[in-house]
Amino acid sequence: MVSRGAELARPFVIALLSLMTACSQASDSTNGKGLDRFPLDSESLQQWKLPKKLKEISGLALTPDGRLFAVTDEKAIVYELDYQQGKIVKAFALGDPTVHGDFEGIAILNDVFYLVTSKGRLYATAEGDDGDKMRFKTYKTGLGKLCEIEGLAQDRQSGTLLLACKKSRVKGKGGKLSVFVWSPLTGKVLREREIMIPEDDIAGKLGKKHISPSGIAVDPGTANLVVVAARQRAIIEMKPNGELINAIILPLADRHRQAEGIEITRDGRLLIADEGGKKKARLSVYAPGHNNPRTNKDE
Repeated sequence: MVSRGAELARPFVIALLSLMTACSQASDSTNGKGLDRFPLDSESLQQWKLPKKLKEISGLALTPDGRLFAVTDEKAIVYELDYQQGKIVKAFALGDPTVHGDFEGIAILNDVFYLVTSKGRLYATAEGDDGDKMRFKTYKTGLGKLCEIEGLAQDRQSGTLLLACKKSRVKGKGGKLSVFVWSPLTGKVLREREIMIPEDDIAGKLGKKHISPSGIAVDPGTANLVVVAARQRAIIEMKPNGELINAIILPLADRHRQAEGIEITRDGRLLIADEGGKKKARLSVYAPGHNNPRTNKDE
């Protein structure tokens, strides 16, 4: 069970006011403060090959104090990573024996660590020390019958979790990039907050017919949502209300075999984790630049 100190107690009205603030902050994100502040070139890139146990890394999450955590497929093991050295700091597991599942994302909100499976089941636990076997709670979001979930992020402004849909399971509901919002306060999906962007809008920038999200993050500098799509090797940026800002193909596509995790640090670094496939997984750290407008597939 999660400790009482880890439980959310934020009134819903504060969440709504925070969302309004987030939308205001995002309004100037296209003026060198959003995704376009990253050159995404070899000069701005520092890339690490990760240890073998992180070969199937599938999600990233940052704590408020800037520590990075990751999760891999198949086992509910949470790893703390030093992204400046590419090393594992510690690891703790959920359950004894460790829970198995198709884990596709991790988020950290109000001292609670959340893992999500492709069927939309959430696992919540407190932070453990190295080697700990943690007790946990589970939540059924009900999203598994709607889509395959692949990506989880914390939205600290509104006190909610964001779940990215990789592929719709509902006939006639495809053709859109969908992000669902789940409230720890109510334990329910806020369907009125669902974000849906027609793939045609994104295709105009990427030249790709379909978009398959594999990771999602909230940019602390702008409050914008940033989605990475492994199959298309693309990044999509949108405002908190779902308005599309930009979509680009990663210029160094050969350095991103299968991007599954994404985060942005408070000091302005873009972090991307790639599964290893037949090789080692990688963690990329992009430093921000200046006066570097990024637009579309022609770059």
